[in-house]
Amino acid sequence: MLATALFALTSVNVHALKAVALTGKITLDGKLDEADWQRAPVSGEFTENMPRDKQPARDKTEVRVVFDHEALYFGVRAYDPDPSKMRAPYVRRDKVFGNQDNFIIWIDPTGARKFAQFFRINARGVLADGAWNEDALEEDFSPDFDFQAVHALLPDGWSAEFRIPWASLRLPHPTPEKLTFIVFRNQPRDTRIRSSSVVLGRDPSCFLCVAEELTGLTDLPRTAGLAVTPYVAVNSSNTARGDQQQRETKFSGGADIKWRASPEWVIDATFRPDFSQLELDTPQLKSNTRFALSVREKRPFFLEGSDLYATPLNTIYTRSITDPLWGSRATYRSERADATLLTVADRGGGFIILPGTYSSDFRDQGASQATFGRARVPLAGASGTGSVGALFADRNYDDGSSNRVASVDAVYKPSNEMRLRAQGMASQTSDALAGGRSNGYAVVTDGFYDNGSEHLYARYTAISPKFRADNSIIAQNGFSTLELESWQCQKVEGFFNQICPGLNAKQQRAWDNTPLNRYVTPVLALNGNRNSFWNVQPRWLNYTRTRDGGAWHHIPTLYARAEGNPNARFPYVFFETEYGRGVDVATDARARMISNAVTLNWRAHERIELEGTISDYRLHDINSNRWRLHETTMQLVGVGYMTAQDTLRLIAQRSLSRRNAEIYAFAVTPRSHTQAVSLVYSHKRGLGRELNVGVTHGNARASLQPDRVTTEIFAKLSWAFTL
Repeated sequence: MLATALFALTSVNVHALKAVALTGKITLDGKLDEADWQRAPVSGEFTENMPRDKQPARDKTEVRVVFDHEALYFGVRAYDPDPSKMRAPYVRRDKVFGNQDNFIIWIDPTGARKFAQFFRINARGVLADGAWNEDALEEDFSPDFDFQAVHALLPDGWSAEFRIPWASLRLPHPTPEKLTFIVFRNQPRDTRIRSSSVVLGRDPSCFLCVAEELTGLTDLPRTAGLAVTPYVAVNSSNTARGDQQQRETKFSGGADIKWRASPEWVIDATFRPDFSQLELDTPQLKSNTRFALSVREKRPFFLEGSDLYATPLNTIYTRSITDPLWGSRATYRSERADATLLTVADRGGGFIILPGTYSSDFRDQGASQATFGRARVPLAGASGTGSVGALFADRNYDDGSSNRVASVDAVYKPSNEMRLRAQGMASQTSDALAGGRSNGYAVVTDGFYDNGSEHLYARYTAISPKFRADNSIIAQNGFSTLELESWQCQKVEGFFNQICPGLNAKQQRAWDNTPLNRYVTPVLALNGNRNSFWNVQPRWLNYTRTRDGGAWHHIPTLYARAEGNPNARFPYVFFETEYGRGVDVATDARARMISNAVTLNWRAHERIELEGTISDYRLHDINSNRWRLHETTMQLVGVGYMTAQDTLRLIAQRSLSRRNAEIYAFAVTPRSHTQAVSLVYSHKRGLGRELNVGVTHGNARASLQPDRVTTEIFAKLSWAFTL
């Protein structure tokens, strides 16, 4: 009986599609008119999973697959009763989202159902790609793969042809006789309609476990090869600070190397990489924040196998590596296991995060050697029911300091609706400045259940006071937290198609059992037409403590959020507001708080995209009504699409922070602000082949300090070739 029950839990209902070998040549024009396409079997039973859950698709979609010794080809044909309603805007690469008509192909190359590569194209022919992490249920657009896709607009819809080289897929050896895949179709109309080639719920907890099998694959090549991507760059800058000026011109060069040593192994190396950012990071409010903030990794060298770093408590944050001189890594993927090992010589210049219970601190980061490795073994790989993994991270500084973290974790999915995770960590830190050695540990476990209408999530986290992870962004330690969230959704007819009342709760305590945070919040979430999402939370029972020995503050607020895709002219709108009581962490005093954020994406022309974002945060004294803190960030991004390969991007942003010196009994900076403008022309021929030329101008001003003004002109050329 027990064996039968376990088999029922881990078995899946898998469909199969047969790929056929090419007898001729495929011309990538999106039209699917070659004879080989016509003789290929068709997968056409798509299922809608948004907004209707597990219902037959409204419009017909067909998928065919052919292959040769060089590549795998997908042909997707979408029928549409009114093609004039299709949304096909120009967007940047990797900006192909649900507010556009698009196809997405997910391919699990190893068969372990833990990792997938995805490839996208919208109805304008813009491409996107990335990696999917099944254990964390996260997609990452950062990795780029060498593939081609072309679309064709038809009188009754549209179609696309994908060419994915075998060398771009992380196939094991011997190469499998079948792969698993999923195809998505997005149709933004009055509401967003999403359908898939397999039966999926709106928010499944198990995605790849129901993937369709692709059979008929024979005589596949043993993938290997060497790719070298050198670059040259020039940067001329002029910096003025008060009466002092500094001019500097730099010429630099380096290279990235990717060696596919075998189907399972990918070896990456880099020397003197150019890790400068050609796009400004999104500004973040931070004057009244007690803990360190993080930003997304965009640097190519760190992206191979990056999905393996995702664990319940992420202990790898590659942007903690500030200025590498050289680096190397090895990544292994097969049906039996996944692993990656990386080491980098970091010249430093950034900051080390020193976590605390009530706030995090920082220290200048010296030169160091950063090394971390991760291995993961799937459980019941054919059904994708879970995995076990281990992680090690090490940072050795030139001054003799060091930090090491070891971790073990496990994920188990007893059904398509449920996921259970656990992770245990230990750290050892030797600090030359503080003196001595300290040890710490951390534990996290969570459970998730979602059947499309009922949702339940629970998480417990405990991090000891001495736990530290210099290769991560662990900003808080010395606490334990229990979090719960639950909701139940009802499908309705009208503007709103789903109404989800629920409850969120959290209890956080310091290591000595002192309460740190507590809330119990009713939630009303609604999904509506125009792919809109609405959320209202009366946070009347919010309590917090911001410092050791500080007051236990009652900080009731009302929170609301809305976002959606109104129409083709305004493809994305976002609004968020919160009003009530907050805490000025500089004085541990309650204050009246109001916070607002707005994002508006506007299509002035099919080749012109403008997106503006404004965030505003204010604190006022409760008794006197005098203002305490006012912080605002603004950003405008404008993109002109000249061709599919050529774009001109303008980014302008401004951050302002003001404190009322009359309120404080100690010295504060009354006013500080930064401004930056960046104009960049990009020509992208393909993966690793691009030219960027740009200029940036920025200034930073603060009361009683000299202004800092910087102007920079730069150009960078990189090109990739295979050996």
